[in-house]
Amino acid sequence: MKVLYAGDAASVLGPVYIASPFNVEVKGFSTHVWGQPLIDALEEGGFEVVHMTNERALADFPRTVKGLSEYDAIIISDCECEILSLYPFWIPGTKQPAENRLKAIRDYTKNGGGLIMVGGWTSFSGRFGHGGYYNTPVEQALPVNCLQGLDDRVETPEGAKVTIKNAGHPVLKGIPWNECPGFEGFNKILPKENAEILATIGDGENEYPLIVVWEYGSGRAMAFASDCSPHWAAHFQPWKYYKNFWQQAISWLAGKG
Repeated sequence: MKVLYAGDAASVLGPVYIASPFNVEVKGFSTHVWGQPLIDALEEGGFEVVHMTNERALADFPRTVKGLSEYDAIIISDCECEILSLYPFWIPGTKQPAENRLKAIRDYTKNGGGLIMVGGWTSFSGRFGHGGYYNTPVEQALPVNCLQGLDDRVETPEGAKVTIKNAGHPVLKGIPWNECPGFEGFNKILPKENAEILATIGDGENEYPLIVVWEYGSGRAMAFASDCSPHWAAHFQPWKYYKNFWQQAISWLAGKG
């Protein structure tokens, strides 16, 4: 199975030398792939993963359903909406583009593809609303709604526990969730009618959806409200069943599980 994974990378500058109050010299530039453990987990399970950092996704993320259909599933994680919606930038004298990548993602899913959004500071609504997926075609395909223009992050440095609602679902089966480490944060998401909540995070009055799934047209979509990498998943990522979960989740989204 072939997976397209957009996001989960950070540019690292350093060291930086300030030569004067008016001039900054930058020595060195690299990109750290926060989602590498997820890539490794999927590749270990036999998946082919094409990872696009945000700057690469800006230019190279497929613009059409046909282009997306080369993949069995799409992962969007810490890839703010504008990365996918604003390219190509308008240049005077050029032809107006015919494609809208957000609509292509929605229609790809509806036509039988698999889509998952993984939480983070620029997923769903995100930090100060900068994730920006509220009221977009991508939100239409997801089993959840995003908070409108609000910061949807919940920080839980003490660790928020997971409660399973349907242990027999193919995404969750065979994993001892009672041993799952707590998460250090998550996004608040709002399940849609006809969506199924597979797991929650937190407890009591502070219990929120963690894993939500549904079938959208001929395809499947999933929302995972926490992250697949630090800092929110700092303890989940090293867990021995981390790879099992992601392999099962992507298999189900691709219609193989």
